[in-house]
Amino acid sequence: MNDWEGIRYLLGHRFKSGISQFFITMVATVVADLTVAILVGIVYSAILYIAKASHINVSFSHIDASRLPGESAAAMPNAGVAYVTGSLFFGAVDEFNRLMEQMPAYDQVIFSLRGMPTMDVSGAQAMMELCAKLKERGCGVAFCGVAPEVRVYFDRAGITELVGEEAFFWSADQAIFALLEQQGAAV
Repeated sequence: MNDWEGIRYLLGHRFKSGISQFFITMVATVVADLTVAILVGIVYSAILYIAKASHINVSFSHIDASRLPGESAAAMPNAGVAYVTGSLFFGAVDEFNRLMEQMPAYDQVIFSLRGMPTMDVSGAQAMMELCAKLKERGCGVAFCGVAPEVRVYFDRAGITELVGEEAFFWSADQAIFALLEQQGAAV
């Protein structure tokens, strides 16, 4: 199962999940056999991984127009950035939807997805529904830092078609300057 150095490392650094995996596999080895213990250890590890991966974080930041160059502040609409961190998959969709309900009533929102490495069909559906709801109420939507794997889901789910190809940017500052250009401000 482990060598003594590995066991000392787990216990010495107090990795709770690693310690619990070790002991569950050890008990399963004693109670059943090594084959069953390996299967129990793999299933337990998968459950722990899904539990940890299902945490998603969203924070909102209003764009401070006074920090923008020139006379941009006057043309800046009520806009904000939603920073999403974590994978958006079936285990995190409910939490994502709950967090999105707390989003301020922006006229323009930029989703910074640099911290979202992956997405599944459930996540794409949740994002599509959110974007459709925002567009329906007249809110502008843009995205920045979208990983290539996530972009594939955006394209297939129809999100790209809904918001338009021009709504994708490399960084939030590029999205903000594009928003200012749309508003007719000189930057």
